[in-house]
Amino acid sequence: MPVAEGAAIELLVADDHDLIRDMFAQLVGDLSSDVRVHHAGTLPQALEVARASNSLTLILLDLRMPGMNGLTGLRLMRETRPDVPVIVMSGDADAEIARMALQAGAAGFIPKTMRAAAMLNALRLVLSGGRYIPEQVIQDSNSPPRDQVAGFEALIPRELDVLRHLVKGFSNKEIGRELELSEVTVGLRLRSVYRKLGVRNRGQAIRLVLRQGWDG
Repeated sequence: MPVAEGAAIELLVADDHDLIRDMFAQLVGDLSSDVRVHHAGTLPQALEVARASNSLTLILLDLRMPGMNGLTGLRLMRETRPDVPVIVMSGDADAEIARMALQAGAAGFIPKTMRAAAMLNALRLVLSGGRYIPEQVIQDSNSPPRDQVAGFEALIPRELDVLRHLVKGFSNKEIGRELELSEVTVGLRLRSVYRKLGVRNRGQAIRLVLRQGWDG
């Protein structure tokens, strides 16, 4: 269920590095004044916390921590708490790994090399019910058949700019700031994007980008 910005957040951060856990705990603190953070350094510890915490709103799972065994750990966590979105974190920003994690049920994939502001946007998007797709997944995807990208080809340059920022997890206000547009103008651009792509909202637009492998 989407979490309104400013609402209480209960977070599980599973990573074998204390600094990483502390960093994400601090980032979520920028989204709400009511945050409870659980820490785990291995997959078994993370699964134990996930089973015991009924009010979790988000899980951050390091791909390389002890016990993960690649994406097996993600699948185990999804089976344990299918009601809670799971974001996979990794020091490896490989697009194929990110794509496989998303296909395995992750609500997002965050390279640890991302800037803090971009990580915050990713967390915000997932908490709002969306899915965070790393830019490299979009850029490195194979191009689909031409008839599948007709909707993307109909977008004018400013709409393409707005869409690129949308899939990075930016809010309308942040897109406006980046592109020097008013928030109202961003909303109008997005409505045009949705119409041309045949979708109804930002979540559907992001899913379409992932499914089609758009490389705009």
